[in-house]
Amino acid sequence: MTREDLRAFLQLGARAQRDGITTSEIERQEDTVIRALGMLDDRPGILLADEVGMGKTFEALGIIAAFKHREPRSKIVIVTPGPDLNQKWFSEIERFGEMFDFRGAAYKAGTLTELIAGIQQHSIVVAPVTVFQSGRGTGDQTYLLSLYFWWKGLHGHTANAILSRFRDGEHDRVDVTDEKFLGIFDLKRLEPHLSAAFRRGKSVGAGLDDLYESGKLSAFENRDAVQQALYRARFVLSGKLLPGIDLLIVDEAHKLKNPGSLRTKAMRSVFDRRFRKALFLTATPFQLDVNELREIFSLFSGAKDAPEDLASRIETLLAAVRDYQRQYDEFQRSWSSLDREAAAGFCAAYDGGADVFTANDDPTLEIVIKQVAALMKLKAEAIEPGFREWMIRSLREDKRIYRRHERMLVAPSGANALPFLIYERYIAELFRRGRTTHKAAVEINMVSSFAAARQGSLLAEEPERVPAEAMPYKTLLGEILGEVDDDEHEHPKLMATVKDALDAADRGEKTLIFCSRVATLAQLRKDLEAIWEDRILERWRRVYPGAATAEIFDTREEDEKRHVGRHSLLQARFRRPQDLLYLALRESYLGDAPFGRSPSDDLGRVVEEANAILQTQTTGKTTADRTDYQLAKYCVELAVLRIRNPGGGPDIDRREHIETLLRATQNRRGTDPGEEAFLQDGTGERPRWSISERMAQTVLSRAGSLWAALSDLLEQLQLPLRVAVVEQLARYLTYKQVPFFADLLVAAAADGIATDTVESAALLEYLPQFWESDSGTRWSSLIRTFLAYFVERTEQQQGDILDGPIKSADFARHTRDGEHRDRLREAFNTPLYPMILIANEVMQEGLDLHKHCRRVVHHDLTWNPAQIEQRIGRIDRLGSLTSRLRMDNPKTKLDVIYPVIRGTIDERLYRTVKAREKWLEFLLGASPDFSEFAFGDEDPPPLPDRLAKELSIDLAPKSPQMATEKGMQSRRPTFEGSLDEAET
Repeated sequence: MTREDLRAFLQLGARAQRDGITTSEIERQEDTVIRALGMLDDRPGILLADEVGMGKTFEALGIIAAFKHREPRSKIVIVTPGPDLNQKWFSEIERFGEMFDFRGAAYKAGTLTELIAGIQQHSIVVAPVTVFQSGRGTGDQTYLLSLYFWWKGLHGHTANAILSRFRDGEHDRVDVTDEKFLGIFDLKRLEPHLSAAFRRGKSVGAGLDDLYESGKLSAFENRDAVQQALYRARFVLSGKLLPGIDLLIVDEAHKLKNPGSLRTKAMRSVFDRRFRKALFLTATPFQLDVNELREIFSLFSGAKDAPEDLASRIETLLAAVRDYQRQYDEFQRSWSSLDREAAAGFCAAYDGGADVFTANDDPTLEIVIKQVAALMKLKAEAIEPGFREWMIRSLREDKRIYRRHERMLVAPSGANALPFLIYERYIAELFRRGRTTHKAAVEINMVSSFAAARQGSLLAEEPERVPAEAMPYKTLLGEILGEVDDDEHEHPKLMATVKDALDAADRGEKTLIFCSRVATLAQLRKDLEAIWEDRILERWRRVYPGAATAEIFDTREEDEKRHVGRHSLLQARFRRPQDLLYLALRESYLGDAPFGRSPSDDLGRVVEEANAILQTQTTGKTTADRTDYQLAKYCVELAVLRIRNPGGGPDIDRREHIETLLRATQNRRGTDPGEEAFLQDGTGERPRWSISERMAQTVLSRAGSLWAALSDLLEQLQLPLRVAVVEQLARYLTYKQVPFFADLLVAAAADGIATDTVESAALLEYLPQFWESDSGTRWSSLIRTFLAYFVERTEQQQGDILDGPIKSADFARHTRDGEHRDRLREAFNTPLYPMILIANEVMQEGLDLHKHCRRVVHHDLTWNPAQIEQRIGRIDRLGSLTSRLRMDNPKTKLDVIYPVIRGTIDERLYRTVKAREKWLEFLLGASPDFSEFAFGDEDPPPLPDRLAKELSIDLAPKSPQMATEKGMQSRRPTFEGSLDEAET
């Protein structure tokens, strides 16, 4: 298939400009689709292993599109890691409609029943792997036991004896001639498959009948063995009833690496011989050991026409990889021990094209040259072709250039060092007294935060279980950690993480912090918000030097009486319709035709019409007695539109919307439209004030307002949504933790506006000048960036944004807040708050957080390099902030920060994960770089550039013109028709 063939039905670049994806990236994705289709011609399955964030989902959807283009009836099943990613895949299929129209063929399944029925009725089904983990309830298991009794012919005493041994007889035997499997399949459909379900056969694991025949009744006392046999029966029956599948796609396939896990057993049993081709997606095919690939590749053997020698071919590849790893480690040791002068000479000769293999007279290089030759031979003959047979992997070729990895070393000192010393002494005393403990887990708690250490199991132990010699250390440590909030005992790494994130926020940059300890999540957020408030206070002090906290922010006195600070007083004036400053952040509803542009614009007529409209309104007592600028604004603008177009005309939508707003306003009582209650029908009063020409002029003279400069984006929103967005943003700017007021007052004071007592009229008149200043331009640019992102979101996503953290302007959020993942994602992807997201392991995969963040902090390190890469991949994706900024400034970096406490387990964690990262990187395509994984005082000599390139394993897709595989350009996906709907 050529690129032209592909583009005849698939437009992968349809959203490229909006999503910030380059032409070269679109072509790479096209090459991936073309190569994958060619590989699937003669293989049961392939692994799509592009690095994180390079568009594997869209590439997979492109492959699905090719299958559907050639055979519209083909059946596709997508298995996702869980419900959240299931919804994401379903949403991506809908968004993919601009590239290929699936014509509503996709169906989202949430249960095993829905999966099986969905495949029968729909051609594309998306289901989470968790559908196979249901059926743990006693009802489901009792049904399967009863089904076994019926098949085996066990009646009366024997059946009841088995039930009494399993789950202590909690449930009675059920009538399987009446009950249905999964609620839809009767006994007649199940009967042909019961032998396979209950006897071992070819499936892994013992069946119920194997247990019975080996141990009779006593076998059913082993609850774990019986449960495993019941799962097996459920999976086998489900697989036998499953309609045939043309293409099975598994997302995050590395989660299937453990052959003993329930999800892996389920995948192996349910889909055995039920699919023709498989496409597995993962950015990290192996995580800790390359042998993890064995289980992933072996799942391809479940394809209907899988070759019989598949397992031996995989073992041959893995044996070659192990040999390659051994030889590579020997070469690394030899090269690292070379004299730098000899290494430099070798580099010059090799990069210069000299034949170093036959023309070398330096004995110190002889071993190195032999090792290089052996590596090159093994790579060319076994490793690269072996991997390329099963895998496609594209790399971010420049990630070593733009990713800036920083090990932020922290050294405890003074009072901060004391808890660590006592902690080590306590653990040592426990070991000396023969008490075993999970030392690494305990130490990780300590380097995470004092709060995590305090809540750890070690300090929670009952005193009687602690050796007497260790008890003084436990007591002292508990006392010190109990003072965790005291400045004297600040946790050094936690405070370093906090300072780093706050410094970035001061620069307007967001930070994603990964943290696995729940107590640390909470402590980080608490400290971030407290210290950020101190920094906001310092901004206010530029206007009010030396001001106490109570002067600026609200405080509670000893009698719990609230003392109102300057911020709250000013906030109320911006929000309260009775104050002129209410108009400061509200948009004119006259659109792109401000007052004075139309021949019919006459201020006197407008005032007369506005007052006539005003007198038709009923309001609460406060609004009736006092001038209300919100009500006045609606009346004046409606008057202008009525005079301009008496019959309605092109402004009829605006008129109708303002009339709707007026109806809402006249039911209002109190002073704050965002918080007040509403009047009962017929209880309102007529306003006892009128609109003057000066008031009308103030309402209409909004040239240079914030929203006027953003009308091009606002015009893309329907009026009700537009009003809601403007109101939400206006309120956002006035929150205490948002420094807008401080910046406004600093600029106003510099331009001679009195700030001791802020005059509403003076500040309102100054605002157009503020928006033109450096400080005001930064704020308006921020709002523009937000709107540009917002208008491109779906209706659901827009709702998530408006109802999410922006509503409360939380400076920092963490994933324990109970916020839905999608809502957190949308909020963090805007340039507004939260500025810092503290995430746990749940957020490591399947979430795009890259639109406005280019900083990730690994506060809690992990032993697994694949998890580190997955974390970074949340912000390093196609269309990311980093990639957009690099278009204008190639020196832009993506910051990856590792806070490490010197002399603790942090250093061992860092060394271990970096050492393991070597194989994840090198075996999957990256050029070797010994210095990147060296931990000595001196880096080893650099490898010759040409040698590093030649040793790298090329797993990238080839364009049709570059393809080296025979017949690549002429291949087409083959279809022999769908499998039978179900085995009979």
